[in-house]
Amino acid sequence: MAPERSVKIGRYMIKLVVAHHWAIKIGETWYEIRGASKSNTNSKNEVIKSHGFNAQSGAGKLGGELVGVTTKSDDEIDTWIDDWLARNPTYAVMTDNCQKFVHELLVWVTEGRFTDNHRFNSADEPSKKSEATSFAAAEDGNAIANYCLAKCSSSYGPLGAKVKAFEFQAQAVAGPGFGAFADATVFEEEISLGNVVRAHVGLNANTGLGVRNGNLEAHLLGFGAKIGADGIEVNTPIGGVNVCSVM
Repeated sequence: MAPERSVKIGRYMIKLVVAHHWAIKIGETWYEIRGASKSNTNSKNEVIKSHGFNAQSGAGKLGGELVGVTTKSDDEIDTWIDDWLARNPTYAVMTDNCQKFVHELLVWVTEGRFTDNHRFNSADEPSKKSEATSFAAAEDGNAIANYCLAKCSSSYGPLGAKVKAFEFQAQAVAGPGFGAFADATVFEEEISLGNVVRAHVGLNANTGLGVRNGNLEAHLLGFGAKIGADGIEVNTPIGGVNVCSVM
């Protein structure tokens, strides 16, 4: 078993609102589909590695998002990538793409110990369920601790759905970004249409103020809003709506 390392997600916009490229950073290495583009359908899927503040493509240029931890070794990761490419040899805009690669690698490499509040604009993800998970990580001025009793998500193309129960997260950010956040969700059910719109209902008491993951956020006991890389979002303790993600 390798020493525990942090896991990040990085993204950047390809086309306004509707298309993003994703990359994942494990330890010091970024992994992403080569030349990912929504016009690359039927091209060969290849995974490239890079190092630095952001991925070679520019994904993660806002610092990336600390989302989990792993004890998988580099050799194990390389073997998993080879297997994934064998199963998904050709790029497909609505299915076998950068988002699917990043999300499936994230689920496997963290063994379910991750948080990911983003929605897909084009990926084929069968329903995935998770038992109780927890993790804590700190890197580059960002410290996060997360616990979730249960969660389930699925997507096809731009259509997505998520359900989670009893998720609690504390986060302090001192760069990139700043602020302190305490997210407490009793139950939440979400539906989304790509990066265009997302709506969720449930019960939460999220509280925090600052900038994280490219968004300016302000919440008090579930009431609040955020604006930035993930668009415009307005929330209440029993639900909310988000429109026009741009990162």
